[in-house]
Amino acid sequence: MNVVYKSKSQVRIETQDTVELFLARGGQIEVVKPRKAPKQKMSAKTTRQSSTGTSGFAAGFPKRSI
Repeated sequence: MNVVYKSKSQVRIETQDTVELFLARGGQIEVVKPRKAPKQKMSAKTTRQSSTGTSGFAAGFPKRSI
């Protein structure tokens, strides 16, 4: 496999030449503004606690079991 690495300036020159050739042949370049994506809302995590609450004790045991 033959891989050739080009410097940025070389790639820039080739790109400029290609664009100029494209425009000279009648091509058009149109700048299109990107569509704004809707803002993402923070969603709160739902915890799986029993309705009475565990107050930090082991889940599944009633508060007054001991």
